[in-house]
Amino acid sequence: ETNEDLQLAKKTIQSLQAALQEQKNLLTVSKKVFKVSQCTQRKKGWWGPGFYTSPGGYKMSLRVDPYGNGDGKGTHIACYIYLEAGEYDDTLEWPFQGVVTIELLNQLEDKNHEKYIIAFDQLVPDESRQRVFKGENSKGWGTHHFIPCSKIMYDAAKKCQYLKDDSLYFRVSVKARAKTKPWLAST
Repeated sequence: ETNEDLQLAKKTIQSLQAALQEQKNLLTVSKKVFKVSQCTQRKKGWWGPGFYTSPGGYKMSLRVDPYGNGDGKGTHIACYIYLEAGEYDDTLEWPFQGVVTIELLNQLEDKNHEKYIIAFDQLVPDESRQRVFKGENSKGWGTHHFIPCSKIMYDAAKKCQYLKDDSLYFRVSVKARAKTKPWLAST
């Protein structure tokens, strides 16, 4: 009976270790907030500074076109995520897999934020998920129709205002899967 208990305990430990490793492979970035100023005066897109999804993670940037792009030009704000060459790329698994959430923040209260979720999976073209060796990827991924330009002004009924003092605030969060190659991870 003691031997059976020992075997059961070993299996339980192995199961818990596997579950812990799975949790380590799913890392969430601290949410990054970016301010896009002078929105109504911008003729070209705004590029946010590069950021890492976590310490030792993937490097990305946010691009915002306040007056749209593609079939949303002139009617919608467009948002895209671009992978960039990063310091830790040699130790990461490619292509990138994860979920990126972009939120346009309501500047009046902490609700009614506009949200767009990008699942970087097999449905996203490989060229938008592959490792970048210099600068940023020329093929970002996102939407031409993030929010209609007509919805960013003050809305008293919803107590909502995205554009205030000619600025927009975006929050980006990332959940990345299978980050570091297991044999290169620190123990």
